[in-house]
Amino acid sequence: MNVDEEGNLTRICKFFYLLSLIYVVTIPYLQTLTLAAIAFSVMACSTTSDMHTQTIPNARYLQALTQSEPYLEESPEPGSEAETVMLERVESLFSDYSYENLSKNVTEVYAEKTYFRDAFKQFESAEEIREYMLAGLKPLEGAEFVFNRFARSGSDYYLDWTMRLDFKKTPSGTWEESIGVSHMRFNSDGKVIFHQDYWDPTDIVYRRIPIAKQLIAFVKGKM
Repeated sequence: MNVDEEGNLTRICKFFYLLSLIYVVTIPYLQTLTLAAIAFSVMACSTTSDMHTQTIPNARYLQALTQSEPYLEESPEPGSEAETVMLERVESLFSDYSYENLSKNVTEVYAEKTYFRDAFKQFESAEEIREYMLAGLKPLEGAEFVFNRFARSGSDYYLDWTMRLDFKKTPSGTWEESIGVSHMRFNSDGKVIFHQDYWDPTDIVYRRIPIAKQLIAFVKGKM
């Protein structure tokens, strides 16, 4: 697909998305047309080259796994002080998910060149990750991650966490929680060189968007 074709397809996607918004807001009883518009925009947009995916093992994900493999032999011994310090550094970053802490310490936890993919974005540098995390604080009154347990398989680490968010649009102190897992690999300096999240944003994020909330409810009702 060339640039012009992708541009036209993007404009079509936006048109049908806006159309679906209009029908939901102004003509609630035309839900069938609304859902058809959404379905078309989702299917059409999924053909563009920059469509983000969270869990599909695409070429960049596989490449990141391969590129990080040489560092696996340099991982600290299980239960060693070096391993404890390495994991505590990650926990300290996310447990205090504030502007000041992220600004100062993201580049201390992540290597300059790294791989990061979550439900929304994919990055390949610590600077990009920092800007992304800082931007994510804008709609929030507060945020924190509670780490429940760590598991290690060879030199692969799996961090089981509970994310807690306090949105500005809800009464202060109205914390919403969601569970997830992060797969991480580290270099010889104890910095993250691979970070793949496994987390479902449906309940805590997408349901806050009216159009997405209706679509999710419709799909769940048909399953």
